[in-house]
Amino acid sequence: MYLQFLENLEHKEAFLELAHRVVESDGFVNRNEWNYLRSWKLELGMENWEPDPAKEGLPLAELIGCVKEEQVRNLFLAELLLVIYADGNCSPEESRFVEELQSLFGYSDSACDAFRDWVKRMGQLRIEGMKLILGASPRK
Repeated sequence: MYLQFLENLEHKEAFLELAHRVVESDGFVNRNEWNYLRSWKLELGMENWEPDPAKEGLPLAELIGCVKEEQVRNLFLAELLLVIYADGNCSPEESRFVEELQSLFGYSDSACDAFRDWVKRMGQLRIEGMKLILGASPRK
């Protein structure tokens, strides 16, 4: 949704590595999560990107070490929360991932909650939109 603002290749790769980790964190990649990954690769112009096996065991702090700008951090958090809630819930593994990211990026609980609330409202709007599109709304 907002990845077009990423210009630095290192940021793009770091984001995709994080996204891949979070999507696989609960042991099951749901279709919505898979669609997010695919669309992000397209949005970033990195359709052929694959996770780097050398980065698989790296601590989260090392993966995001290149991310110094607050706006890029905000973008990472917002987009990653979107994929976490793509299946309708946040697993314990995904929750731990967000907590670690929150700590590394230096977000307060209230700041992180503001992002979560926004993501949940986005999900509700998507459902409302689908109902309207599929004709589940009353006609005049």
